Amino acid sequence: MKSRNRVTRIFPAILIGLFVFTGGCAGTSQSALDSTETNAEQARDDRDPFERSNRAMLNFNFKVDRAVLKPAAKGYAKLPQPVRNGIGNFFSNLSEPKNILYDLLQGKFGHAGQDAGRLVINTLLGAGGLMDVASEMGLPQRDEDLGQTLAVWGVPAGPYLVLPLKGPSNLRDSSADLVSQFTIPEPLASLDWEEELTAQLLELVDGRAERLSADQALAQQPDKYLFLRELYRQRRANEIYDGNPPGGNDDELLLDELLEEEDAE
Repeated sequence: MKSRNRVTRIFPAILIGLFVFTGGCAGTSQSALDSTETNAEQARDDRDPFERSNRAMLNFNFKVDRAVLKPAAKGYAKLPQPVRNGIGNFFSNLSEPKNILYDLLQGKFGHAGQDAGRLVINTLLGAGGLMDVASEMGLPQRDEDLGQTLAVWGVPAGPYLVLPLKGPSNLRDSSADLVSQFTIPEPLASLDWEEELTAQLLELVDGRAERLSADQALAQQPDKYLFLRELYRQRRANEIYDGNPPGGNDDELLLDELLEEEDAE
């Protein structure tokens, strides 16, 4: 079960330019300090030139999570599992038209047919998407987006970014989120703004509740920032290449095993 958090897309995407600017300022400050820093401190990932501002934003996100999202997710997690599954399945079903569109744009016509089948089956036989009947029939669930599509078209990821509330991203994917937000019709757009906001907040909390089991694994990491950055990059490559990224996905499997072990404890 997957849950996409559309409520977190507009605000972070609009602020991309701001964080690129602040990251650039941080890079300039870093250049001024290079003469006094050690070689170890000078070694910086070329794909993460905004590490200082990214780390500051990650700390901000952690504070918001501890104060608001995590308590809400813990309360939500007390609901019966069938209820939570139904909510997650419903939001996932709403994303199927988007998946079909991006499948077609990527030339994945077989996947587009499967996702169209998922939409029809789960809508008609799954109580409007509350049940994932299609997965039981052998139609796997996918999550396609414009960022993945641009990657397939050869657009580079660009610098790594940590966005407010949304978390790990990069310049390509964040820009794609902004574009798709204003070009792809939202399934909830027909609702009143209060109803749409309520639905989006529910989706956000549902997604956070799914990640509660990973909190302990994250807490044990000596550098949470580096762990989340590499986890994001590996999982993103896995999504773009449909589970077969260049060079294999051994690191991805190791990270997943770590999270699964913590979930089992």
